[in-house]
Amino acid sequence: MALNEVEQIKEVIKKSHHILITFAKDFSIDAVASALALYLVLKKQDKLIDIVCADFELPQTLKFLPEIKVISPQVSSLQKFVISVDTTDDKIDEFSYNLEGDQLKIYITPKAGSFTAENVQAESSNYKYDLIITLDAPDLESLGKTYQNFTEFFYNTTIINIDHNPANEHFGQINLTNMNSVATAEILFRLINSIDKNLLDKDIATCLLTGLIAKTKSFKTSNVTPKTLEIASLLLAAEADRDTIIKNLYRSRSLATLNLWGRVLARLKSEDGNKLVWSLLTEHDFVEAGANLKDLPDVIEELISFIPGVEIVVLIYQFGGKNCVLVNASKNYNALYLTSSFNPTGSKNLVSFCLTEKNLLETEKEVIDKIKARLGQK
Repeated sequence: MALNEVEQIKEVIKKSHHILITFAKDFSIDAVASALALYLVLKKQDKLIDIVCADFELPQTLKFLPEIKVISPQVSSLQKFVISVDTTDDKIDEFSYNLEGDQLKIYITPKAGSFTAENVQAESSNYKYDLIITLDAPDLESLGKTYQNFTEFFYNTTIINIDHNPANEHFGQINLTNMNSVATAEILFRLINSIDKNLLDKDIATCLLTGLIAKTKSFKTSNVTPKTLEIASLLLAAEADRDTIIKNLYRSRSLATLNLWGRVLARLKSEDGNKLVWSLLTEHDFVEAGANLKDLPDVIEELISFIPGVEIVVLIYQFGGKNCVLVNASKNYNALYLTSSFNPTGSKNLVSFCLTEKNLLETEKEVIDKIKARLGQK
């Protein structure tokens, strides 16, 4: 009888030695928390694990999560370059090397005679990882440089793809996806339970509950199901630290973020029953608020949390002499599609781009008109 996805995952993990966990460059809190939960589970199974997210910078709000510092911004030492010297006829007496500019020179002195080119072979070793697990990533491109710089590795290594997004492209050899789950953490909870219920501890439960709370805006979104609440109660029973989660996610916004949020609210505009909302920020706003670009994701998060029905958030801002745009779209929309005429960078969920030859109001009109036109074609 063919194994189902969960059984396949259990078998593949059992046979693996060194596992790479990765998630989208424009990550969600759910992705980070789920990655850490899975890391802790696999450590209990005596696996070697690395977590990588392209250009990862640790948000202040997530510093409370266990093992958060293990997340790396890049893949390192994926393969070794092996140089072999045949010493059958002559043994090595001395070995040294020197770096001259961009050239590595290796010096090998035989005990007698000499080595020739025929004595030397060069090859790449096997990949460091024998399994990839992606979390909350709709496609491989969303992984950014982690995928772009190592495409051959991804094509030649087994991928377990775990996600709740209906737009997921099922790019893995094993795809554990469920669009009826509110978060990747919910799917992961079921997987962990299937592997071994005894694996769940306080730290793992805290990570999973963080993912659930973040994705559901503290269980306020319309897609929360009785099953979601049941899982949350089981995580609390496993001593998940709800108070610490709420304090860090919702009660620790910096004064700069709150000041910037106030300026966004003062200019907030909306269309279609708040489905599309947007606002403007001037260079002066950043200076007066004591804020910078790193505060913008928190501002967007506040807008999504407190405006009923919002699905697309657009921030149009001046910074460093440029007029730039940040667009966040819910899973029902594709930010890349909505802004395709501006050559955006990012993912289906979050994109950015700049219009250098226009002022702020001209940028607002062009961007909002194009997005409205795209929405009219949906």
